[in-house]
Amino acid sequence: MEKTKVTKDAENKTLTIERMFDAPKEKLWRAYADKDWFAQWWGPEGWETTVKAFEFTPGGRIHYGMKCIDQTQGEFYGQESWGVMEIETIDAPDSLTVMDYFADAAGAINPDMPAQKLTVTFEDENGRTRLISRSFYDTAEQLEELLQMGMAEGFASSADKLEKLVAG
Repeated sequence: MEKTKVTKDAENKTLTIERMFDAPKEKLWRAYADKDWFAQWWGPEGWETTVKAFEFTPGGRIHYGMKCIDQTQGEFYGQESWGVMEIETIDAPDSLTVMDYFADAAGAINPDMPAQKLTVTFEDENGRTRLISRSFYDTAEQLEELLQMGMAEGFASSADKLEKLVAG
């Protein structure tokens, strides 16, 4: 059974990704709220994350870049992918909402790539935590475009790194 459950709802233009972690939700929260922890797990296996800006407050901005450092990943090796998250709401340690954009290394948002509204919730289940990430899109086509780019697999891979981080 897959550790990460992905549910696509094209009609409502949403993607829901769920994963259970053997850790209290405060640790999962820290993985999002702490710049050093965020850099350790954000991005798929074989990719290194650099954080240029990290203002974890409503109205704040996180500017990050991921670079493939794994030579076994073929054409991805050496590639970079930059993003900006604009934080809308924070309800520590239960949930956060951000707008997530593709960007460049300078932090300029790429208007040609789909943006997503992302709501992350952390639910305590007897000392374990269910992380639920819901992405909302303007169109079903945007949802499909990001799935074709490997977003679900990338998040599952990032969640593997997150699992190791919060296990310690």
